[in-house]
Amino acid sequence: MGRLLKILLITVFAIILLLAIAVFVITQVIDPNQFKPEIEKQAREQANLSLNIEGDLAWQFWPSLGVSIGRTEARIAEQEDLFAALNEASLSVAVLPLLYGQVEMDGIRLAGIEVNLVDGPDGANWELIGPQGESAEEATPEPASDASGDATSLDIPLTIPEVVVSDGKIRYRNTADGTDIVVEHFNLGAQDVNLDTPFPLQMSLRYQDQSDMRVDLNLDTVLAADIDNTHFVLNPMTLDANIAGATTMPVDVHLEQNLDVNLSDDTLSIKDLLLTAAGTETRGNLAVEALTGNMQLSGKLATQPFDANKVLKAIGEAPIETSDDNALSNIAVDATLGGEPGSVMVNPLTVKLDDSTLSGSAGLASMETGKIVFDLLLDKIALDGYLPPSSDEESADAAPGGGKTGGTASLSSEELIPVETLRPLLLDGKFAIGNLSYDGINASDMKFAVTAKDGIIKLTQATGKTLDGSFSAKATLDASGKTPRITANNSITSVQIQPVAQMALDDDLAKGIFTMTGSYSASGNSEKALMDSAKGNIDLNLADATVRGLNLYNTLVGGVNDMLGQFSGLAATMIPGQESGKLPSALSEDTKILDLTSKARLEKNVAYLDSLNAVLNKGKISGDGWLNILNQDFDLKIGMQSPELGSSKYLQGTTWPLRCEGNLEGSPAKWCGPDKDGFKDIGKQVAAKATQDKLKDELGIEGEGDTAEEVIKDAAQKKAKEEVNKQIQEGLKKLFD
Repeated sequence: MGRLLKILLITVFAIILLLAIAVFVITQVIDPNQFKPEIEKQAREQANLSLNIEGDLAWQFWPSLGVSIGRTEARIAEQEDLFAALNEASLSVAVLPLLYGQVEMDGIRLAGIEVNLVDGPDGANWELIGPQGESAEEATPEPASDASGDATSLDIPLTIPEVVVSDGKIRYRNTADGTDIVVEHFNLGAQDVNLDTPFPLQMSLRYQDQSDMRVDLNLDTVLAADIDNTHFVLNPMTLDANIAGATTMPVDVHLEQNLDVNLSDDTLSIKDLLLTAAGTETRGNLAVEALTGNMQLSGKLATQPFDANKVLKAIGEAPIETSDDNALSNIAVDATLGGEPGSVMVNPLTVKLDDSTLSGSAGLASMETGKIVFDLLLDKIALDGYLPPSSDEESADAAPGGGKTGGTASLSSEELIPVETLRPLLLDGKFAIGNLSYDGINASDMKFAVTAKDGIIKLTQATGKTLDGSFSAKATLDASGKTPRITANNSITSVQIQPVAQMALDDDLAKGIFTMTGSYSASGNSEKALMDSAKGNIDLNLADATVRGLNLYNTLVGGVNDMLGQFSGLAATMIPGQESGKLPSALSEDTKILDLTSKARLEKNVAYLDSLNAVLNKGKISGDGWLNILNQDFDLKIGMQSPELGSSKYLQGTTWPLRCEGNLEGSPAKWCGPDKDGFKDIGKQVAAKATQDKLKDELGIEGEGDTAEEVIKDAAQKKAKEEVNKQIQEGLKKLFD
């Protein structure tokens, strides 16, 4: 028995010794570099790669059995550009465990990996890798036979103490669209790698593209990888990134999450998400089903309150200047993700903006078509606080207008409408505002609806209540053709005009109840083109109104008094009870309008008032004129009738010509004046009629003429003729008597 045991021990020792000698001979006697030609040959035949192994192939025996390779370069056959390279690679296993039938890896190390991927109109360079021609047919793999048993892809239990990839670089270029992406400084480290149990993994890299966007990324996680079921869990996962190029200053992003990707089930889930960047913090959970198909999302995200200007400062952008220092200082978002498969919807969505709340739903109704939908309600907002602060340098006076053509020189010929962006837009949205205030004007119950399809954008609803009245509008932008075209119509009903005039002209110019309807059209893709083609029709009404600083009656009286100065002898006759020869002016400096109607048409930058009729508290007016909507210059020719001047039979039904011209931002007191030539003509006509009556009453002679002088001359001629005739008759009478 002892002898048998001794023989067995000697046999085992001999086997171990022979194995050791064999390994020693393999690693120390056989030069692996002699295999280079065969390796290069196989690379050409099987991969269509020209392999150049510049470094040495080397064996390692103790304390690990391994192999290493030095600098190696690969080029696609018949191409000079480098496709791939590595500086060093090594793989080793522990020697002693091999003697007991166990495989224990010491580590895998790859250094200086470089890959260059090029895509273009003729295809990608990586598509040329693999057997070509007849070799490709010969290399077609046979279908794998169904092996019995439950063997996995790795039958040998394997743990790798360390996997290290250092200083890797991958470049992707697309010669067709100019894409140039470089991933460099790629480093990966993993410890105790075992596909049956989770293991630590670290990764870092730098991403840079043709737009000079740069991302430095560091990942630290524990990875559980089920290769057979393509199920990967990163828990916990921490990602830190520094992003430069997208903003003025680089932004640090920190991400924590538990990530679960199951490609067999086609699902992804993110739990315990924490994302911080530029002073913002977002938490939540997210789940995705049908990851590679008709994707469906669910989950919830919440962004904690943040200050928008502090965020802008963190990314190096200029702050948003507002008249209220506290504006944009408290913004928060709460979003619940859901929707049908193939959509990305947020419902409900809640956005807190200082004292305002935006709520509703929004998202992509279809990821395939890209259709955007939203239905949102803003409860209230005071716009004044969000506007830029007023500047002392701003001038309240209007610049010289230049009449009808003024203001057009400032119109830009640059492209105004982004037609290429709008044409593929698919949109269906609704937006409502409960209450809005701006510059002292309040509006409520505002509702808007917009659609977009095939390059046609429609504002199908724009309604609201304001200033004791209401408004509505519709508009269409047709960008489907070569030249964009805009059509619109609107109506304003019973709106108090005083706040609008105050806001628009910075002057308490008028008050009253304003109503209008209008339709408009324009075509072109620049400010100048749109204005040059602008056309429209407007009907408006102003009731119970007052125009401040302008008294048309006083303007009329001033013109009449100037006229009376030229006909002072007839003043009492023309204006009974005014022996002084002058009419008194009204005490008020305003014009009271009981009712005004007007029809106007828009041509280019000018609104032509084809008719203007108004009933005043001291008369009636009618006329026409024009208004330049760019520079606010205007010119109106008005005819005014006054009942207070109609007490004279000579002035009954007289229409007095007035002329109003200037700029809406000018002084109303300087706008209007009498048409002196017109008033003079009226004075001549009145004087002629009065002279006719006086000659007839006192002398019994009827004179004819357009002026008093012509009437007197005609009367004198008639009188002289009458006297001559009388003398002739008397002479004949004496002769025959």
